[in-house]
Amino acid sequence: MSAQIDEELAGQKKGPDDATAARVTGAMYMAECLRQEGVSKVFGQCGHTNYALIDACHRLGIEFVSFRHEQMAAHAADAYFRVTHKLAVLNVHLSPGLTNTLTGVATAAADSTPMVVFAGNTPSYHHAREPHQGIRFHADASQGDMFRPICKRVWRVDDAKLLVDVMPRALNVAQTGRPGAVLLDIPMDVFSAHIDPPNQQTRSRRPGYGRSPGDAEGIQRAAGLLRSAKSPAIFAGNGVMLSEAWEELRAVAEQLNAPVATTLMAKGVFPEDHALSCGSAGIWGTRMANEALLGADVILAVGTAFGEADCSSWIPGHTFSIPPSRLIQLDISPEEIGKIYPVEVGIVGDAKATLAAIAASLHETSAPNSRSNERLTSLQRQRDAWNKELATTQADAGMPIHPARLLAEISRAAPEDTVFVTDVGWNKNGAGQQLVARHPQTFITSGGMATMGFAPAAAIGAKIGLPDRKVAALVGDGGFLSVAGAMTTAVELGIPVLWIIFNNFCFSTIRTVGTTYFNNAYGTEFTTPDGKPYNPDFLLLAESFGLKAARVEQPADLAKALAKAFAADEPYLLEVRTRGDVPMPRTGYWDIADFLAHGND
Repeated sequence: MSAQIDEELAGQKKGPDDATAARVTGAMYMAECLRQEGVSKVFGQCGHTNYALIDACHRLGIEFVSFRHEQMAAHAADAYFRVTHKLAVLNVHLSPGLTNTLTGVATAAADSTPMVVFAGNTPSYHHAREPHQGIRFHADASQGDMFRPICKRVWRVDDAKLLVDVMPRALNVAQTGRPGAVLLDIPMDVFSAHIDPPNQQTRSRRPGYGRSPGDAEGIQRAAGLLRSAKSPAIFAGNGVMLSEAWEELRAVAEQLNAPVATTLMAKGVFPEDHALSCGSAGIWGTRMANEALLGADVILAVGTAFGEADCSSWIPGHTFSIPPSRLIQLDISPEEIGKIYPVEVGIVGDAKATLAAIAASLHETSAPNSRSNERLTSLQRQRDAWNKELATTQADAGMPIHPARLLAEISRAAPEDTVFVTDVGWNKNGAGQQLVARHPQTFITSGGMATMGFAPAAAIGAKIGLPDRKVAALVGDGGFLSVAGAMTTAVELGIPVLWIIFNNFCFSTIRTVGTTYFNNAYGTEFTTPDGKPYNPDFLLLAESFGLKAARVEQPADLAKALAKAFAADEPYLLEVRTRGDVPMPRTGYWDIADFLAHGND
């Protein structure tokens, strides 16, 4: 353990349980484990049950990033990982503090973010007595049970001596294989108990060489199948992002002259201004991405679970037709291979290492591709047609402002390396479809859970991780108001995040469902009792938080307002009055339309 801990405790008086002066509290040991992992930020909210760990981390120079609600802290920690690939760590109070994190932790887990969650609990010696704030309806001190469906592993540590095994295991489980969330449920007396820390590093308790390529025979078979394909295509998922395999992905694509489509979560792993890029696929993907995958005779799928939204509800003929397309699937998790579609070649391995091996095999044996010019010409023709299809709404001069017009203006105004953090609705699926991502880790969204309220606090976490980059949250009025308290953290810490609010006075995506299938908008619009559209005044709200803010109602004013907003080096809110009656351009298929078609008739 570090000399710093020894110095902190050198003057500590020995108690009856102290064997040596080198003993440390459970909280200090846990903080030291985090320090060894390179953790410099812990997100959360304080409580009497978790303050010992807040103090211990502070003593070791680990910053506590406090939010006014634990869900916001979880979203911020999640986005912090996504832009830095540094472990997400959350430290919260027991019971209501922990239950407040459920949505945020589930969001992170669904998108394979490695997250370690620490929650305080009632003193262990009171568990059988059902103490104050304890969750004990079916079992004593059982708050962790709620997290079993979303965590890779849940521990309740009732004896501080067990921390020396649990901490390294938790750090291992969260970060290896398919990453995910783990929970350590710690009674507050365990934080304060003294233990003899082991003389070892946390990293010595897990694999040191995580980037293992797939089986050599599988790699050769995959390369051979790709070489012989007449129209190969690549489908890249979040596993490419997690493995940082974007250079290897590009190498394979360029050797094959194969078009690349991505999942929404993987947007940016392949530069979308590249001649082979098709953008994201699926229900709200680009038309050319769906067409490229449908027209492929061989598909190389890397690091994707083939989620419903990315695959048009798995209905053949919209995004995929497997078979007859032949599938090569590469994933770190064996259970993903063949889960949705039958595979011709299934390879378990790290995306970066395995793509590098496939690229090497292709380089050794590939002949010049006589169809490359023809394929590039065809892709450019599809791209031009797609851009033409979008042009009308992107140039719309009506009021309220069409969300496609707003996205087009944002794309022109934002610096090339801007990190966009999206919420749900047009600002997520529309942005995924119509914004151009030229770099990895620049499009952060809630994929698996599609969590409304993700973006406002997540943008703060992203900006903490990348302080020298512009970070913009794209969020609707409904999503923003569900977590508006996130602004306090930005102001308190001086974090210059830009929030762009698509204000349409409704939950617009669900309003579309209501009006399309039920001829009813009941419950989806924000109005006063007399039916007038209602929202709080966002400019006054921002001012009350200490933010600069502006409002745009005229399309012609967008360019100037966005330029000012992106230039601001302080927390800034830009409200844009947008239409709430325009559905997302749907290029794929969502099978809920089949049973919603008759409404309640």
